[in-house]
Formats: sequence, structure tokens, C-alpha cells
Amino acid sequence: MKSLQILTSAVALSFILSACGGSGDPESSETANNSEQETIVSNDGETSETPADENNGDSGQQENTESQNPVVVPPAPVTESNPTPPAETVTQPTPSQPSDPVQTTPVVNDTPAEEPAPDTTGPAPEENAGATDPAEEQPADTNDPAAEEPAAPVANIGSAHLNSAIVSGDQVMLSWSNDFDAPEGGFDVVIDSMDTGADRTHALTAAISGLDLTIQHCFMIESRYTVSGDFQISNQVCSEAQAPVNEAPTISGTPATSVDAGVAYSFTPAADDADNDSLAFSVANLPAWASFNSSNGRLSGTPSTQDVGDYNNVRITVSDGTDSANLASFSIRVNSVQVAASTGSMSLNWTAPTTRTDGSSLNLSDISGYQIYVGTTASNLQMHVDLSQGDLSSYTLDNMDLGDYYVAITAYDHNGNSSDLSNIVQKSVVN
Repeated sequence: MKSLQILTSAVALSFILSACGGSGDPESSETANNSEQETIVSNDGETSETPADENNGDSGQQENTESQNPVVVPPAPVTESNPTPPAETVTQPTPSQPSDPVQTTPVVNDTPAEEPAPDTTGPAPEENAGATDPAEEQPADTNDPAAEEPAAPVANIGSAHLNSAIVSGDQVMLSWSNDFDAPEGGFDVVIDSMDTGADRTHALTAAISGLDLTIQHCFMIESRYTVSGDFQISNQVCSEAQAPVNEAPTISGTPATSVDAGVAYSFTPAADDADNDSLAFSVANLPAWASFNSSNGRLSGTPSTQDVGDYNNVRITVSDGTDSANLASFSIRVNSVQVAASTGSMSLNWTAPTTRTDGSSLNLSDISGYQIYVGTTASNLQMHVDLSQGDLSSYTLDNMDLGDYYVAITAYDHNGNSSDLSNIVQKSVVN
């Protein structure tokens, strides 16, 4: 808008000059012929004269300044059909004082009318004193502290590299490296594509427990850049499946530590295996009088009186083919005992006969011997003992089974004649 206003003022000034030139006023002609007050304006070879402002009280000073610093206005651009563009502001500094902008009006080729230069002392230059062409704006001052402020550093964000996943005991040991900024939220361990957040750490290692190590597990590391909201996933590393861990069998039991000679001995331990493996038994320092069953671990036998003594450090072992377990070592003492008698003796006494069955007398010297008859019933005296000594009147029967018996006796002479059976008596055989 300032350029348009300046142009309008220039046109009006041109009309005023024309009117003054035609009046014939000597004072006006004298003023116009004053060379010290003329301002030369050149437009492509055409020259126009602009009289000095008569109302300016400082005309003398202005004459001096203008005579010392003539202002040459560059030619205006020529346009054939477009309307007249806005006036340009040209600033030319002088050694003695700051330069005032000079307004020029572009000249169109087909209307080379002479136009006086604008009054540099009028109000128009003051209005445009601060106006600048955007194309002529000066570059920003490189010394400005705001322009020199460095840009904020860019975060170095990236994924970690998982190096190994090694099974150690009942744990998987993970190790990784990170070539980028440490994530603010630490690292998460992703197990088999699942991230529970339970294994979050700021270290570069982790020990993972509670997994079934008989199967393979795959791991990744998530770098948690919580400030920028970036969560970077590492490469994947899988552990090796481990062979199932064998459970050792168990064995228990409390064997007897003594036995009497002649009495049977037996002990079978209790055994179990959590893996249901087949079990086998063995024994060390087995007593000579005993036998051992390797299928169930049974130790048994009956010691005799010849086996009396101590049998020490007997040890029974059970095995599942991989691991084994021992029963605590024990000893067996075979005691010497009196064997209870199973037989007894029977003592008999009798009186020798003095007559024969026909009533004739019988001398003791005529008796040749005796027959003893024994039975378990009075009617069945199936056992007998022949005593060939006629002068006997008592006898003891040994090694007879314990119990009750019935006994009778007869006598016979030198000719073999035998007496009748004596009366039957009951006798008991005891220890």
C-alpha cells in the first residue's frame, strides 16, 4: 500500500508542475532556472527537472546536500501489457548522513511521460522509511546464541543379541550383549514366545528355573525403551532337551538281629521306585546257613547248632539299573539253645514166677529169660523186647516217644516153654 500511495503523490506533483510552467510567473521561472535546486531524474535517457520545495525552510541546507550527493535512480522495468508494479525502495547510504529511501515510479515504454521525482523531504519517505523488500531481507545473524544451540542427541536404540541358552542343573543360563543405549525399562526374557515380565532385569545375564528341561525351550530378549515407546526383540536361541532325570529307588525295613539255632529266620525289605523301573536286589556277606532271593530281596534260612555265632555287616542293595540304594548294614546272631527232648524212657519192675501152669514148682534157675510187650492201647501190644537173662527183675526202655503206653511181661524156661501174659499196666514216657 505504501508504494501505491507514493505513486499517486508523484502523479499529482506532475500536474502541479505543468500548471506552474504555463503561468509565466517570473518568480517561478527564476526558481525553475536555478541549477542548484534542480534534481536530475534519468529514465532511459529522458530527463525531467523537478523544482525544489519552496516551502522548505531548510532549502539552503538541502541544496548543499543534494549537490554533494546526486541521486541516480536506476531505470524502471518495462512491461508491455501488465499494470504498473509497485514502486521500489532504494536505499543508498552517504558518508555524511544515513541514506533516505528514494521512491521511483516504473516507466512504461508506450507512455514516456516525464514525472518529477518525489520530494525527499516530505512525509512520504518517512512513511516508507521502515519498509523493506522481502527479497532484500538480510540473512540471520550467525552469532545468535539461539541459532548456535546444538540439536538434542538422537537415542541409539536397537535390539540386544542373545548369545547362548545353556542348561545347567535345573536352570537355563542366558547371556546376551547390547551394542546400543541401555534400555530404560530393562530387558524382558521371552520364553517360548511368551513374555510374563517375571524375568525382567537390567543385567546381561539371567538364570531361568522351573522349566521342564526334558523338552526344548526357545528364548528371546526384549529391550524396553520405555521413554520412546520402542520395544526391540533380539534373535532367538533354543536350549537342548535333556534326558529325563532318573529317580533312585528306595529301600527300607528292620531285620531281626538274632535267631536261635534250629529256628527259621526270614526278612524281606520294602523297596519302591518313582519311575516304576524294574528293580533287582543283591546282598553282601550272606550267612552260610541262609539263602537270598534277588527278585524281592528276601533273606531266609534255619541255622543249626553248628551255626551258632555272629554274622556281621550284612548289606542288602536294590538297583533300578541306573541308581541304587542300600539298606543299612546289620548283623545276625545265632544263639545256642538246649534242644527240647522228644523221647523218654520207661522203667519196669516185676517178680519172677515160682510155679508152672500145672501147679508144679518152678525154680529160678529154670527161667531162661523174659518178653516185654508194649502198646499204645491195652488190646494192641505190638512192640516187644526180648530179655535173655532169667535173673532180671527190672528193666528200662529208652528212646521212646513221649506219651502213655500199656505194658505186660512173660517168662520162658530153657525148653522154650512160656508163661501166660502178666497183668497189663499203664506207663507214661516223659522227659
